[in-house]
Amino acid sequence: MNAHLQPVLRIVMLMLFGACAFLLPAQNIDIQSNDNKPLEERIVYSRQNMTHIAIHSQGFALGFRIGRIRTINRTTNWEVEAASLHALKEIKTINVSTYNTRPYIYGKLNNAYVLRVGYGEDRRIFGKPYWGGVETRWSFEAGASLALLKPYYYYVLVYHPTSIGYDEIIEEQTFDQKDQWVDILGKAPFTKGLGQTKFSPGAHASVGISFEFGKSRTRVRSINVKAVAEGFPLGAPIMDGQRNKWFYLTLHLSYNWGSRFNKY
Repeated sequence: MNAHLQPVLRIVMLMLFGACAFLLPAQNIDIQSNDNKPLEERIVYSRQNMTHIAIHSQGFALGFRIGRIRTINRTTNWEVEAASLHALKEIKTINVSTYNTRPYIYGKLNNAYVLRVGYGEDRRIFGKPYWGGVETRWSFEAGASLALLKPYYYYVLVYHPTSIGYDEIIEEQTFDQKDQWVDILGKAPFTKGLGQTKFSPGAHASVGISFEFGKSRTRVRSINVKAVAEGFPLGAPIMDGQRNKWFYLTLHLSYNWGSRFNKY
């Protein structure tokens, strides 16, 4: 062997032995630390239930998800969610020319709320490292929607003709009766019009990405970002200028918390 290569080979061999000597104890430490973990951290779980609260581009939402962990990379879910739905053009105003008035939204037809039931999946993109960190998943979901449309009432001043002239009367009316109005005094109580609530069935689909940062495998903590597309064939109008509105696209940011467990 070339005499000039012998010193280089010795250095390489020493480096290899040193690396082995370093990695072997490190591997033992990892195994030992895994053995020291609580039992609930080493069990493979098959169920995952979560609750979430969300803010979206047109309101708020609250939901619950029941999940089945099929594999380490795939979880299927049934989800129920209730959400408020506001029009992007809603502008709250107040009548400053009259004393003791209430804020109102001019041109609003309905208070809108949506109930959703859907089925979907989570797919893992990046797993959480053994020392902790964040696990990333993408998800998709689709299902049925039901819009609840409660008429929006105003306190308004109207003139009623009498035998000697006109009487000023305060009434609770919807925007469809605006031709009779003399002045708007404010928004009527929320309970006004509950019995006139209409239902509009529809469907929705969503896609999103979640970031799970919980330290324990039995406790789920995550942030989710998703887009929801939703349609109502019979319409779901909120404002007077959008009476034919039937499609909504909203962006959601939610905080999710829950647990993983086995059901025997």
